[in-house]
Amino acid sequence: MSAELSRRAGHYAAAVAECLLEAGLPVTGLQSCGPWRDTDGEYLDVEAGISFTQAFQDRHGGGDCGLHWAGTSGWCLYTADQVDRYLSGVRWPGAGLLPEPGLVAAFVDAFCLDAAGAGSSEAPSYRQEGQDFTTLLDRLAPYLPAQPCLFEDPQVRFADLHRRAYENRVHRALVSGADAPLTHLHLRESELTALLHLLECAESSHPSAFNRLLAADLGARAGRPPQAAETHQSALQAANHRRPASYSVPRADESF
Repeated sequence: MSAELSRRAGHYAAAVAECLLEAGLPVTGLQSCGPWRDTDGEYLDVEAGISFTQAFQDRHGGGDCGLHWAGTSGWCLYTADQVDRYLSGVRWPGAGLLPEPGLVAAFVDAFCLDAAGAGSSEAPSYRQEGQDFTTLLDRLAPYLPAQPCLFEDPQVRFADLHRRAYENRVHRALVSGADAPLTHLHLRESELTALLHLLECAESSHPSAFNRLLAADLGARAGRPPQAAETHQSALQAANHRRPASYSVPRADESF
């Protein structure tokens, strides 16, 4: 039962992560585990967590910062002090043990705007530790994937969500910026080379047509006059080619 609780909690976390990604938040991964005892013999209930980029963490305390779901108290967003890295701030949305993913995303948005004013510092209690696991399994069931044969593992499901979310962000940016004016961003040759290396690294991990085309465009413009941007714009052309006739650029808070 512990393994199944971990799997279902992971899929619930994946559903929440999907809403966070659609809201434009920089999610990097998720974790989950079933009931277990730590090295001190302390019993711990079902848990799940969602992590963010280091840049996001730096904006909110400089230490650890992430979302944690406890099978007794629901979600909380925690921050840690940069020096000692102990938890220095925990905010609870107070929305129940299994709030809809969209409510969790709205809570994170509120936290980003006003960390001290989002939710409450008091941990709620919705379920007794170690009890009613069968009921909890049933309550987590709606968040299992529609295609279990493809996404049995929550990590595989998240990897697909993450890839598609960033592909959509790139597509939206290219389409909405097709007629945008040229910027006056001056890069050293070494900085451009470093950027191209990073794009190549991303391509090796998550192959993407936009990634390849954008890298080719940037490389071809190096050392050329500004007019070269009008010649080497294969990524923009590919994005526009994919745009349906009725396409309108989504708002930042809409999914693609």
